[in-house]
Formats: sequence, C-alpha cells, structure tokens
Amino acid sequence: MTLPGLARLKPWLELVWLLAAGFGLFVAGSLAVALLFEQAGLALSLALYAVNVACFVGAAYWLGARRRGGWAAFGLRVFDWRWLGPALLAALLLLPVRGLAALAANALLGGGDASLQPRLDLMLPPGPLGLNLALTLLGAGLLVPLAEELYFRGLLHGWLAERLSLWPRVLFSSALFALGHFDNAGVAASSFILGALCALALERSRSLWLPILIHAVNNSVALLIVYATAGLTARLGG
Repeated sequence: MTLPGLARLKPWLELVWLLAAGFGLFVAGSLAVALLFEQAGLALSLALYAVNVACFVGAAYWLGARRRGGWAAFGLRVFDWRWLGPALLAALLLLPVRGLAALAANALLGGGDASLQPRLDLMLPPGPLGLNLALTLLGAGLLVPLAEELYFRGLLHGWLAERLSLWPRVLFSSALFALGHFDNAGVAASSFILGALCALALERSRSLWLPILIHAVNNSVALLIVYATAGLTARLGG
C-alpha cells in the first residue's frame, strides 16, 4: 500500500541524492584535505580546487552526462555567438552588484572579515604573488567555474527544469548555489545573484558554455582585483 504523498515525495528524494553525491562529497573531501594540511598555503588551495573539480565534474558526468548520452546532450553545446558580448558585459557589471549585495547581507545578517578569512587564505595563500596568481586563476578562475556550472546549472538546474516553471527553478537553483557558498552571509548573497544570472543565461542560450564563461570572467576579474590590492598594499607597506 502506498503511503499518502509518497509518490509526490519520491522525485525530490532524487534531488537529495544529487546533492549528497556532489556537494556532500565535496564537503567531506574538503574536510579531509584540510586535515592533511596544518596551515593555509598554495598546496592546500590547489588540493581544494582539485576536490571541487573531482566531486562536481564527477557528479555531473555520472549522474547527468552519462545518463543523457554525453556532454553535448547534457548541455555543452555551441551557443549563438550573439550572446557573447552581452554575457561578457553582464559578467563585468555583476561585480559591483555582487559587492553591494554582500555588504547589505553582512550588515543585515552579520558576518564580517573574520568569516571571510578562510576564503581569502584560499584565494591569496602566502608566497610569491605572481605564481599564486597564475595558479589561482587556473583553479578558481577557470576550473572551479567549469566544475560548478556543470554541477549546479547542468545537473541541478537541469533536474529542476523538468519539474518547475522558469522563475521557480531559477530561484531554487540559485538558492542551492548560494547555500553551497554559505561560509559568509555576504558571499551567499553575491553567489545567489551570480547563480541567477548563470541560470538565465543557460535558459536563453540552451548551452552551459555561456554560464561557464560568465562565471569564469566574474571570478577571474575579482581575483585580479584581490591580487592587485594585495600587491599595492605590500608595496605601500614596504
């Protein structure tokens, strides 16, 4: 005998599985890596980027692309190049919007510099700025956006697209993306905005390459600003 409501609940249990298989493994893997390193450094940052890519790309492939018949069917298909200019402009314009949203969220919900320090240590580890910048741009500027878009937009948003109308699925998938970055209220708020733009870009272009591009440009420019500020601070301090 079927319990009342179980038929409606069962599909959402699949979403729980998708979250556990991707984000759950990422959290567990990140904790395991953190235990192997006594302090922040480039090695720790690179290891965490590798865990991010392995968990999210792995989940996207085994639970998405492999089931749908390959990466092209999953969403890695050519998009209309007329979207390229607007996408790049949106990625750049999004930076101050995300910054203001982060400030507002921290002011309303709390979360100051102390809660941001682990993220800053990850992006800006001790050591030569030039080498760290090159490797961080490769990791956080390129590979992490690729992995996260395959998982959050390709797998999770794609799953929601089969069950919800446009705005509910955009808001829901963006909320999941924000929760995945909830080490700080401001980071979560700015991630929600980035997630919403990337979800809309996917909806309009029908290609994951466009949100990957937006995410990568946004992350890379933010990293360049962080490193430029750190270099200027070091020079003035010297």
